[in-house]
Amino acid sequence: MKRTGEITLGIIGIILSVLTALVGMFFMWISKSEEIKSFVFEESLNDPTVTPEDIELVLNFMGGGGWALIIAAILGVILGIIGVIAIKGNKKPKLAGAMFIIGTVLVGVISFGFGFLPAILYLIAGIMCFARKPSLPSPSDEQLESF
Repeated sequence: MKRTGEITLGIIGIILSVLTALVGMFFMWISKSEEIKSFVFEESLNDPTVTPEDIELVLNFMGGGGWALIIAAILGVILGIIGVIAIKGNKKPKLAGAMFIIGTVLVGVISFGFGFLPAILYLIAGIMCFARKPSLPSPSDEQLESF
């Protein structure tokens, strides 16, 4: 039985996890960039309800969120690759399904829901790995093998 659907969903999930890591790196760059900080502080002077402490808190949160996205994405890529390798050639569909489901939970929870696209793809691939049963050989296949 071909597992093209699971492999395709796994590869797309891996690619989206890499993109999530890039977004996490962007968040970290924004939180560390002095140019961005000075620009945001200058713009906040126009709004009297925003204090510099609020801006500093948001920038610190972006740095921590960037780390969370990077960690979630790395776990997603690792578990996705393990799942794709395990399902290739229909070798170990249960292991692949478990890796995809674990990847779903970790990517979805650690990234605070930001990595929902790779998580959904991993979830669908994991369910497909468990739901699709290998086809039984037909009697005509057994007769062909005896020749």
